[in-house]
Amino acid sequence: MYPTLGRTIREERERMEMSRAELARHVGVAASQVTRWEAGEYRPSTTAMMALARALVMDPVDLMAAACADAS
Repeated sequence: MYPTLGRTIREERERMEMSRAELARHVGVAASQVTRWEAGEYRPSTTAMMALARALVMDPVDLMAAACADAS
């Protein structure tokens, strides 16, 4: 499970006032995949994390740090 990463993705998406479907379009995945990421069920691939960072206008290092926090 990846609760810290999921929470980070959700909080940043909401900060951008973006729907899950909009974020999914930016990243190139289904909205259901964004839902799974936000729920902490799955971790995005490195390629998806880079696309998420671009779409959410955030430093990719911050997303990677959230993923690492879940690993410890």
